[in-house]
Amino acid sequence: MKKYITILLAFVPMLWTACNLLDQPPYDDFTDEEFWKSEAQARSYMYGFYTSVFAGYGSGWTHGPFLMGQTLNDDFASDKSQLDLQPTVVPVSDGAWSFANIRKANYVIANVKRLPLSDKDIAHWEGVARFFRACYYSNLVFTFGDVPWYDRVPSVSNDPAEQAYLYKDRDPRTRVDSLIMEDFRYAMDNVRQSDGALQVNKYVVAGMASRMMLREGTFLKYHNIDMDCAAKCLQFAFDAADFVMKSGKYSIAPSYNALFTSADLAGNPEMLIYRHYVDGVISHSTLSYSFTESQSGLSKSLAEAFVNADGKPVYVEDELWTPRTEEEFFANRDPRLAQVIRPHYYIKGTNCSPFSYALSGYSWCKFMDDSRADKPEPTWASNKNVIDAPCLRYAEVLLNYAEAAYELSLIGNRAFTQADLDASINLIRAREDVNLPKLQMMGAQPALNGVPFDDPKRLEIEMFADGGITDALLWEIRRERRVELCLEGFRLNDLKRWKKLDYLWNGCNPDIRYGAYIVLANYPSKDDEIVLEDPSATEGYILRNTEAQRNRPIARNYIAPIPSGQISLYKSKGFTLTQNKEWE
Repeated sequence: MKKYITILLAFVPMLWTACNLLDQPPYDDFTDEEFWKSEAQARSYMYGFYTSVFAGYGSGWTHGPFLMGQTLNDDFASDKSQLDLQPTVVPVSDGAWSFANIRKANYVIANVKRLPLSDKDIAHWEGVARFFRACYYSNLVFTFGDVPWYDRVPSVSNDPAEQAYLYKDRDPRTRVDSLIMEDFRYAMDNVRQSDGALQVNKYVVAGMASRMMLREGTFLKYHNIDMDCAAKCLQFAFDAADFVMKSGKYSIAPSYNALFTSADLAGNPEMLIYRHYVDGVISHSTLSYSFTESQSGLSKSLAEAFVNADGKPVYVEDELWTPRTEEEFFANRDPRLAQVIRPHYYIKGTNCSPFSYALSGYSWCKFMDDSRADKPEPTWASNKNVIDAPCLRYAEVLLNYAEAAYELSLIGNRAFTQADLDASINLIRAREDVNLPKLQMMGAQPALNGVPFDDPKRLEIEMFADGGITDALLWEIRRERRVELCLEGFRLNDLKRWKKLDYLWNGCNPDIRYGAYIVLANYPSKDDEIVLEDPSATEGYILRNTEAQRNRPIARNYIAPIPSGQISLYKSKGFTLTQNKEWE
């Protein structure tokens, strides 16, 4: 009987995903009383949540958020397939508009009290379910704005009250935000400090809360939606990050590259939670894209975001800085640069062995240990990769803390101090294989060794961008986030929450169109596809986008439309589901 129940429990969420709000058999049709008999069963049911929240590198050919998950951002050199940023058609369906996992979480919350456990243990499992519900709702809100809040599993009947609940219209975004924070708070208070390897614990909850609430708080602020709610979200993000930091359980690992190239991340002091892969059981394909496959390549914008070894942005001392060779470009830079971008230009048509070419010249290597490239392993090929994926690491928590602290200072809720930088960004910069000078502050200005500086790129880009001029110190805090977390799936969401999608428009940020600076005579066998910004020149930046420039982002780029199929479904049942005003 238990086997039968388990199969049904696995199958019903798939039905719900496919039909979304269509009528479904109630969960209690398959003997809940028999299922909720042990903690092992509760844990088994919870596993269904993990891969959707902690996708890591995905599985098979299906990617998680890393590398290929958000290619439309200024870390990647733009190409003609990414030109149009102004969508015009409301889709009939959208996989992101799904309440399947929220329904599952509500089902757990309703039934976990059946477990023959102590109140404390039951509160733990309810906390885990509420944690996942908070994560799912955070993503829904960020994608669609107002969404209907469901805190129970509706019964499938023709009862008017149940129908009204099932087909309720969207709740205000800020109301949902407050309920998300309630779920995170309950989970932080009740989930265990430790529940074994690869399991959600209270520090994982807090770390994810710092991520989600920072994202929401800054979105509310920079899109001028609700400043009071923004302040509450930012305070929650700050407190959650501070909670993790004060635990003393995590620290910055000595090797940056090892975070992304290890077959087993167990014992790594930076991991709050990671996804483990096993040869022949579950694997992925992220490493393959770093090894033998050709790449679109990274952008001049990202490559130049890495500071010099002395901590200064590359244009601070020379606004016309133009290294003519790869040796000049990579010399005396942030060591993370050579751990993200191979310190050689991989030009199509030239000998790139043992790797392949990158159309921008900048070939990413963040997910590969290049020192072992001459002895490749079988699992490096195709979709057989088994390096572990860091899903939530301490460095991100520190970056969340620094940004939330600074944002709170801008709205007058606290002062931002050197101690904040030393407790966060400067710990990351002190990583053993990075070892950059400390970032300091003098008044409102960033400084190094007691000397203030201001990156010329800041005003060059910001004067044309929407969302206001970013403070010089906040620019450096955001830079550290971009560099440390690059290619990990954060950048596009960061640009959205800061209202900085203009960075994807070359009228504001032309550097996204360009790759490496090359002297043509140094690459006589280059492919004709590799062209320069000035086709008559003998040297210059590789031009990745030879088509018309992108359209400038508009309000629709910041929020998704409610699928028209869902609006029609509501209407067919006699109810109304409202559309986002940007899409009416």
